[in-house]
Amino acid sequence: MIFLSISIGYSQTDSTVKLFSTDLMRTNILAGKSKESVKRSEAHFRAVYYPSGELKSVEFIPANWDKGRRKKVKSSGKLKLFYLKWNPKKQELIDGITRKEAARKPHYRAILDEKGLVQDVDYFNQYGKNLWTYHMRWDDEGKSTEYDIEFYSNRNLSELNDELFAPDLSTIRPGWIARYHINSQGTTKGVSVLDRFENTYYYYEFSYGENVLRSKYYRADSVLVGSHTVRFEENKKPVRITYFNENGIMKNAIAYEYPSDAEKIISQINNKGEVIERRIIPNKEQQ
Repeated sequence: MIFLSISIGYSQTDSTVKLFSTDLMRTNILAGKSKESVKRSEAHFRAVYYPSGELKSVEFIPANWDKGRRKKVKSSGKLKLFYLKWNPKKQELIDGITRKEAARKPHYRAILDEKGLVQDVDYFNQYGKNLWTYHMRWDDEGKSTEYDIEFYSNRNLSELNDELFAPDLSTIRPGWIARYHINSQGTTKGVSVLDRFENTYYYYEFSYGENVLRSKYYRADSVLVGSHTVRFEENKKPVRITYFNENGIMKNAIAYEYPSDAEKIISQINNKGEVIERRIIPNKEQQ
């Protein structure tokens, strides 16, 4: 749930403690198996969990050689780390890299405050241009129920996430914000799109069932524009997205097939249920 939420206290009787070994602070701290113990000279992370399994806090324990150097990398109480991947759904940064390695490749830059909480996550393309920024919000317990994505160029939210958003209502302009609202289970329950003055242009509401997501989208005056459903396989891959108009009548659909690990087949379906186009996507284009 949270990354690098620094806690100095020891575990309580209702908590579970796990140790994660690491050679660099920029590695994905919670990937891989936890260890029962680590050497004193080995840098590692000490993760504390609630009985429910939810992450409570993470404390970085530097190696002996790193104890003096770690303080020097901070600037004005903030630390910048670089990653190849960012999972906003789980709020996880993955595949840590150095600043030098980040040059000339798409990457994420995470800015941490003096408590170790991620405040902002910037996305840069291979040319070093900042395309958007995640602005995180945390409560006193280190939990997030809301965060913003600020965009710096014309975008389409459906191109960034076609499961949540639909082409009919997903335009983004420079300076606009997509505000994500999170429920107590850590799932996105809605998204509001606002301009730089925080005027609402449109918003989405989401509901979830067994292997299905339902998305409804409204203009700022609460008029329903349309909806769609996304059905998933047991492994959480989408198999069909069906779009409906404001009256609940099917408009079109997209079907996904996964015949092998090397490819994906995408079929366009009209409102009569007929396949009108089919494309095979090689695995290398899905990366």
